[in-house]
Amino acid sequence: MSQARQHEELPDTESRWRPLALLGPVLTVFLLGLTFLSWQAAEREASAKRRQAFTTSADRIVYSLKDRMATFELVLRGVKGYYDGSDSIDRNEFRAYVQALRLPETRPGLQGVSYARDLPAERLDAHMAQMRERGFSSYTVHPPGVRARYTPITHIEPQSTDNLKALGFDISTVPAASEALDRARDTGQLALTARLRLQQDVGRNSVSGVVMYLPIYQNDADLDSVEGRRRGVVGWVSAPFRMPELLQGMAQQLDADIDLAIYDGDPQAGGSLLYGNTNRPTALEDSPHGLRTTQQMHLGGRTWTLVMEPLPAFERRFDDTDNGLFAAMGVALSLLVGGLIWVMATGRERAVGLAHRMTQALRSTRDDLESTLNAIPDLLFEVGLDGRIYHYRSARSALLVAPPEMFLGRTMEEFVPPEAVTGLRAALQAAHDTGYSIGHQYHLELGQQTHWFELSIARKESATPGQEPRFIALSRDITERKLAEARTHQLAYFDALTGLPNRRMLLDRLEHALASARKSGQVGALLFIDLDNFKQINDARGHPLGDRLLKQVAERLSQLLRPGDTVARIGGDEFVLLVNDIATDMESAGRSALLAAEAVRAALEMPYTIDTHLYSSTGSIGITLFPKRSEAVEDLLREADTAMYRAKDLGRNRILFYEADMQADVQERLALEQDLKKASAEGQLLAFVQSQVDASGTVIGGELLMRWNHPLRGSVPPSRFIPVAESSGLILRMGDWMIRQACETLARLHRAGQDLSISVNVSERQFRQDDFVERIRDLLAQTGAPAAQLILEVTESLLIENLDDTIARMTELGQIGVRFSIDDFGTGYSSLAYLKRLPLFELKIDKSFVQDTPDDPSDTAIVQSIISVARHLKLRVVAEGVETRAQADFLVESHCDCLQGYLFSRPEPLQGWVARQLGQG
Repeated sequence: MSQARQHEELPDTESRWRPLALLGPVLTVFLLGLTFLSWQAAEREASAKRRQAFTTSADRIVYSLKDRMATFELVLRGVKGYYDGSDSIDRNEFRAYVQALRLPETRPGLQGVSYARDLPAERLDAHMAQMRERGFSSYTVHPPGVRARYTPITHIEPQSTDNLKALGFDISTVPAASEALDRARDTGQLALTARLRLQQDVGRNSVSGVVMYLPIYQNDADLDSVEGRRRGVVGWVSAPFRMPELLQGMAQQLDADIDLAIYDGDPQAGGSLLYGNTNRPTALEDSPHGLRTTQQMHLGGRTWTLVMEPLPAFERRFDDTDNGLFAAMGVALSLLVGGLIWVMATGRERAVGLAHRMTQALRSTRDDLESTLNAIPDLLFEVGLDGRIYHYRSARSALLVAPPEMFLGRTMEEFVPPEAVTGLRAALQAAHDTGYSIGHQYHLELGQQTHWFELSIARKESATPGQEPRFIALSRDITERKLAEARTHQLAYFDALTGLPNRRMLLDRLEHALASARKSGQVGALLFIDLDNFKQINDARGHPLGDRLLKQVAERLSQLLRPGDTVARIGGDEFVLLVNDIATDMESAGRSALLAAEAVRAALEMPYTIDTHLYSSTGSIGITLFPKRSEAVEDLLREADTAMYRAKDLGRNRILFYEADMQADVQERLALEQDLKKASAEGQLLAFVQSQVDASGTVIGGELLMRWNHPLRGSVPPSRFIPVAESSGLILRMGDWMIRQACETLARLHRAGQDLSISVNVSERQFRQDDFVERIRDLLAQTGAPAAQLILEVTESLLIENLDDTIARMTELGQIGVRFSIDDFGTGYSSLAYLKRLPLFELKIDKSFVQDTPDDPSDTAIVQSIISVARHLKLRVVAEGVETRAQADFLVESHCDCLQGYLFSRPEPLQGWVARQLGQG
């Protein structure tokens, strides 16, 4: 019975064994399938990491390029602010401004900063002449051609060899540049050109270049309409750059393993290539792993398309041999499990497989989070509502002076300045209330340097109810941006040379001072200071020395300031002193302002020590008081400026208050200057001559005089128009014309056998021209005039400054026969010392001494002394203003060589005088 039962159990046992025997192979196949699926999942995970890393790098490229272009735009806006705050464009200040930006170090790729002027055709010749006078002797507007308007580059820095190629270049002749200029002018916004060849690259292989333009308008321009902006534009500031150098300068911010191409427009629609090569896949599937992205940037009215794809080096970052090893181990494990299935429970095997898959998922999540956190360039904190730090992570831990571990468990209040604690608390509370807070800025002292940070905080959602709220804080280093903002503010509102407030800052402070004075009833004063004879020092000793003198002037004026007062440099050698609240009434304020001006004048009169040498300079000061009536700040500045120029006209080193009549004089002087410009072109200026006779009354020569017969004003006396010509620079052209008239007259007389001399006055400004000697030599050669008969009359004021240079020029002209005379001798800087050194031919006694001889004993003694000195120095003497026979007889008895005055002849037209002399001959 038992045997039968056992026999019956065998099939039952065998039936249980057969499934167990099949379980091993089945489970092995199953595990092998799982291994294959796991390997595939690992490959997909690696691909996802690759794609995520590529996307992060591409976004960083786009962000860095946008940031660099924004930096270039900030440079242009700083230059535009400098021009908006200046009356005139001084080349040295422009150079100092651009050098302070340190473009090669802070903005790689930027070729420079330039200014292009909007120039109508009728002002072309005057513009080129002005530029040549400023030191660019070969300056010309190019390419040549007749156009209605020109846009030449008049300022460019740094003045490298390449950049100087662009000086004078009419950028409106380049279609791409012209389109951007018009767009910037019409919109008032930044405009970017299409791809073009920079003028700096002419003669080289083609390099992609792009130029930024920002328009500059007149202060009173109507900027609310296109027509108003077109009428009000005066020029453009521009920033040219080469695309290869721009991207090379950004190398540290870009991923070198990402291939980048930049197109102007849509490459599929024929957009031009700005950067990169054309040998790239045109479809996404042609790129390795299908990784390729296209993003667009809108810059200055144009759209740039950035095409990015990974290089082989980028792919190698994600080559992971562990996946193959894990697959091999999975196969081995599957076979082992199949062999051990007899001894291990199937349930345990499933648990092991599940644990394996969960581990893989956790590892993938961890690696993904690690990659993301490593890509963040900011400092990352996890903090509580009280500011306590629970976690810290950043790729820039080296920025901190202490190890990151030292921050854990401490509150943020323990290492930020006390003044920043309130802001941090407010930012945390705002994040707690609204979910996030951005834009809070604070600074830390790290490594003996101040670093600025911008804090953004977001509330972290917790899965556990009732848990204390936590926050994720990102702290971004914005030190470079803050420094750039500070430099831009400094350059926009302060003078680059002296560090004083500039015109823009002065107008702002004057606006507040004027409003405060009207409200409080207090009276203020505005002192306009202009250094006397600074130009002579600057030209004779060079701009570096002149700059050092200006710095000393700024220091002296700053030492005179009271709290709340302002001293500003508004250009060249002009300074303005704003004095607030000096009195409650105009009379008392006038006395206080005069005392302040006297203190300024005394400070300026003190000698200046530069390189162990002493230099002297004084100042002419104009004063206006405020408030009175309804003047604006520009009116006050104009009033003080007008008073200063009147003080300068009265002899320099003077102080003068503004009076209403001065404005009428200024307007009359301006109208006279405009008429004088026309007079020279329309032939209204005439050459007259007054005869000079010897003791017997025989004509031995004449003095050439200029007369102006205006069609409406009538005969304008020289005492009115000569000072205007001197101050405006017209005296140079007028003086050249008079010397030419003298040479042509001498040549004509010489050919007729008449060896009469002609005297002609030479202004100090004309005498100081670099090519004065060469021009005289050329005129003598062109006309054939005898040099010995040409007498150039100079005043004693010419001898005060740079006597050595004066002697050298007079000697050089004297070697070819030209003779010199000192006009109005005795009225200026009379010294026997310079009479001995100068190569002179004659002295002219001023008519103020002659008119009272021989009745006035003092004038008689002065005239006799001058004649005696001249005879001992073997100089000829000419007496001016001889009007009576008694005067003539006295002068002849005193052995005066030559007489000139109404007694012998009045000034008459040159041609009539010459005809009469030739007729007598």
